[in-house]
Amino acid sequence: MEGAFWISNANALVLAMAVAAAIDALKFTEVVGCIAGDDTIMCASKSDEDAKKAIEQITKLLTEL
Repeated sequence: MEGAFWISNANALVLAMAVAAAIDALKFTEVVGCIAGDDTIMCASKSDEDAKKAIEQITKLLTEL
């Protein structure tokens, strides 16, 4: 999937939509948008490079919790 990445976690059943909305609210320039199901989040980007940068930013946020 060029320009996209996904995160899936069955333990986040109810939280996926809230997390996708939070990612959208952060307004990362690399993320075009997010959609979520019950336990899956898909973030779209314009390029593989943007996807990698977004993953780095999200990972940094998660490690700072």
